[in-house]
Amino acid sequence: MAKSLQNPNTCGLSPFTPLKIALLCGSILFSSGSMADELLKEGVTPATDASQIPASALLRKDTVVAGISEPQGIFNPYFFVNGWDENVTNVIFARLIDWDSHGESVPGLAESWTISPDGKTYTIKLRAGLKFSDGSPLTAEDVAFTLTVLYDPKYDGDTDISLAHIVGGDDYKAGKADSVSGLKVLDPQTLQVTTREEGATTLQKIGGPVLSKAYYGKGYSRGNLDTLRTLHGKPLGNGPYIYDKYIPGQEIRFHANPNYYKGVPPTPRFIYRVTNPSTNFQLFQTGETDYDAFTSRPDDIEQLKLLGFANINLYGSSDYSEIEFNFRRPALQDVKVRQALIYGLDRQKLIDVVYQGYGSVANEPIAPISWAYNAEGVNPYKYDAAQAKKLLDEAGWKVGADGIREKDGKRLELTLLVSKKVLNDALIPIAKENYRQIGVLLKPQVWTSTR
Repeated sequence: MAKSLQNPNTCGLSPFTPLKIALLCGSILFSSGSMADELLKEGVTPATDASQIPASALLRKDTVVAGISEPQGIFNPYFFVNGWDENVTNVIFARLIDWDSHGESVPGLAESWTISPDGKTYTIKLRAGLKFSDGSPLTAEDVAFTLTVLYDPKYDGDTDISLAHIVGGDDYKAGKADSVSGLKVLDPQTLQVTTREEGATTLQKIGGPVLSKAYYGKGYSRGNLDTLRTLHGKPLGNGPYIYDKYIPGQEIRFHANPNYYKGVPPTPRFIYRVTNPSTNFQLFQTGETDYDAFTSRPDDIEQLKLLGFANINLYGSSDYSEIEFNFRRPALQDVKVRQALIYGLDRQKLIDVVYQGYGSVANEPIAPISWAYNAEGVNPYKYDAAQAKKLLDEAGWKVGADGIREKDGKRLELTLLVSKKVLNDALIPIAKENYRQIGVLLKPQVWTSTR
């Protein structure tokens, strides 16, 4: 992705990143990365003429304005439903255990942790003097409360705490226990977490943002998250900034948190301004935003370079999109059909059309920048229409008079549900044409989430 800043001393969060494409097993996956060596070099390309910074940007002495795309106003790190709200929560909340640019765990609110020799017991030590933004103390009780909420039977967010295998978690969720027995507060700064088994992701699952028990726990009982949900638009956190207000479709305002454990941020005020691909360049060009994200395409990058004042940061990310197969559809229950659909989609063409050299086809849903990336032995499923046709023949799908395959009196017609975005705008015509060539009729439908 390419991000631009007008002031090299300011920083922000990544609203989005360009995607590369991947297919794996039962899903078609789109993940991030770049071929920066062939085009703009990865890393920061400094501005060439800082004197060109717009006057409107220079007039802002205590505020940084960053672009954001589509926030929905669910500002709780465990309940948001899109990445834009996640970006907002990252400003408001700090993680217990953070990670560096390579995905390695590093201290956050926790100053240290130890893991027992059998890999099942985690002892987490909090930093001394931690506070929430309202000045109330942040203790191990708050961490235990946060993890308990994630085991609540009514919790329907995206964090799957069951993968941490905390002892007693399933019993609490099932109503067989009044608390999670594997969570033990040893003292105000120390929490012991006991799990049933080792897990590579356990530390990150238990090391997320911390919710205030005093604030979010009012009226809480197992199976009752009603009061907590009413606070989605009134977040209380412990991160670098304090939430002020959200004006839908316009902006989200914050001010510096004097109780932030890393110290008060040097910029007193921060604003996320709602932008979109049709407005973000103009807003940046005129100085109405200081920081935004742009799709890593040659045309976009060249425009930014011509401004003179833009510092361009190009880097790979861990984002990916995916097309999932619905196994309830009889045709898709056949592995040969699924494999044919992967071979039959020219993902490299899609990457070339959308990202013009700043993306690459991925073979697994893990970005190359991650410590967990290992594509050894993974079938790359390079585009091969002939192989796709062969697999469909073997699966018993024969080409009909109109070119669409049939089996047992049924045509091979599939529906593709997609959201509205640049990648999918390009995907639809490419996928329709690719699949028509192998005898599959694709019927795209664009939908908007109302979750």
